[in-house]
Amino acid sequence: MEQIRQRIIGWDESAILRIIARRGKGLTRLMRFVTKAGDGYLWAMLSAALFFVTDAGSDWLLTGLLAFAIELSLYKTIKQLTTRKRPCHAMPGIQNLVEPPDEFSFPSGHTAAATVAALLFSAALPALAPVMAALALLIGVSRVYLGVHYPSDVLMGVVLGSSSYALASFLV
Repeated sequence: MEQIRQRIIGWDESAILRIIARRGKGLTRLMRFVTKAGDGYLWAMLSAALFFVTDAGSDWLLTGLLAFAIELSLYKTIKQLTTRKRPCHAMPGIQNLVEPPDEFSFPSGHTAAATVAALLFSAALPALAPVMAALALLIGVSRVYLGVHYPSDVLMGVVLGSSSYALASFLV
């Protein structure tokens, strides 16, 4: 098990170094904008808009509220259990380009919430699926680019968000 953990850490460190090596002024502005979109306000506004503009219905809204509640509670629990330091705090030379919302990195809450949102909004308007998938992907990449998450944090965020949405959909 320790050998697998060390391989993941090695892959994470190698990948983040390759990603931050591509930092540039324009790309950094874009990544900061994209990561800010994942702070949660956008999801609330889009949910309200889709609820009132489409025929998504109360089951759709309940699924979304439940999925976000599941995701948030699991995210906070996992973070407290794993206590993985953020790359900007654990790796010399990695500078965070945004202020992290908390101390620990695993999993990426921004990515988990973006995944829930992508699945939820795609269910209401399937034509949105490619745009929402691209936005969720960009939010995940932005978290690594900005030095606050490792790639495996982002991958676990996708798993957490997908699982939370699937469980909420099953329960509603």
